[in-house]
Amino acid sequence: MFEHLVNFIGNLGHWGYLVIFLVVALECQAIFGLVMPGESLVLVGGFFAEQGVLELPVLIMVISLAAIVGDSIGFQLGRKLGRGWLAQYGPRFGLSHEHLDRVDEFFIKHGGKAVFSSHFLHLLRSLMPFVAGSRRMAYLKFLSYNAAGCIVWASLFTVLGYLAGKSWRIAAKWIGGASEIVGGVLVLFILVVVLWRYLKRHETDIKRRWQSVANHPRMAALRKAFGKCFSRHGLPGRHLTIGILIIIGASWLFGSIAQDVMADGPLTIIDQNLALWFHQHQTAGLTTMMQIVSSLASTRWVTGIALLVGLVLCWKQYWYRLLALLLVLPCGMTLNVLLKNTFHRHRPSFADSSLLFHGYSFPSGHTMAATLLYGLLAVFVVIALKKWCWRAAATVCALSMILLVALSRMYLGAHYLSDVLAAIAVGLAWLALSLTVVESLRRKCACRK
Repeated sequence: MFEHLVNFIGNLGHWGYLVIFLVVALECQAIFGLVMPGESLVLVGGFFAEQGVLELPVLIMVISLAAIVGDSIGFQLGRKLGRGWLAQYGPRFGLSHEHLDRVDEFFIKHGGKAVFSSHFLHLLRSLMPFVAGSRRMAYLKFLSYNAAGCIVWASLFTVLGYLAGKSWRIAAKWIGGASEIVGGVLVLFILVVVLWRYLKRHETDIKRRWQSVANHPRMAALRKAFGKCFSRHGLPGRHLTIGILIIIGASWLFGSIAQDVMADGPLTIIDQNLALWFHQHQTAGLTTMMQIVSSLASTRWVTGIALLVGLVLCWKQYWYRLLALLLVLPCGMTLNVLLKNTFHRHRPSFADSSLLFHGYSFPSGHTMAATLLYGLLAVFVVIALKKWCWRAAATVCALSMILLVALSRMYLGAHYLSDVLAAIAVGLAWLALSLTVVESLRRKCACRK
């Protein structure tokens, strides 16, 4: 797969430089810069320079020139349109007045130094030229500081990408056939970090957008027609509405996967090809790592964590949460056993495999256990902590653990892709059902009092 990507970039020839130039130049604009992946593309460009697809000196020159040209355009736009234009139209693209005030204040305090260092921070990189222009900074002064910063930034990040390419070659030799899997895990880790940082930094924007959806005329009409279904307290309540929607969606997904598996549909062909691919890319070191990851959803581990959490809930006298724990984990895993014995699907089988697994395959028990355990723990954290960043971290960590366990089960040859997808779906449905029942019971008892 990676070789195909290298060949594709290589076939672009000199057009590759033009693509990089345009993206970097657009990233320097006040609105486009919030969504353009300029810095990431610079790193990728350096990576491909090491692969021999692009030339490193030419690439640095192209990126530096693109940044200087893009910043100069942004500067002139800021001088012509002024700060008021950005304050008026910025919120439509997720740029709040707080962000703009922060950049403006930074420019007033540091002037030329702010222009020089702006390329090393994403928000400043896209807004600083516009702000400098709107503040009527002398263009020659702006150009001198900006050009120096652009050249240093382009050289640094391109070389970092180049060194990453060197490291990748070394890692590929050391890891062997599993290099693509390790690369995929690293990409997953990066995406998780980016997701968490986005959620952490955009709390106000996310809440504002959610509030705008809640205040939409159609939502207002629904609340008026079904007021009790959207109430925060009492019965049936908002929790029941959300719970039912999740249960219906997750159950529909599970049913679609199960139907495809029973009918030997297109998904089963993907199952076979992907299982074979994982088997061909197994190495001793990575197999050991995946076994460790898989053990984080084993029966012993889940039972131990459940007992520990149960003791804490008893000590704190959180009886409804304890009831939720009992419904989610023991009953949920019993449901998994019943489903396995209903579908009777055999596990992937390879003649030269040294790993042996017993029992049926559909749905994956480890993946469902991870969905139930880490999903429930994330819910408990969200209930207990009010700070947005910790709630976001708990949600992202739970998602990461579920995906890693699912990946480990496919890599080890214990399950097919459809097995782990079905396990996540049915696990989510059971988690939503259990929590909805417990919350409804809690509200009913509260109403009686």
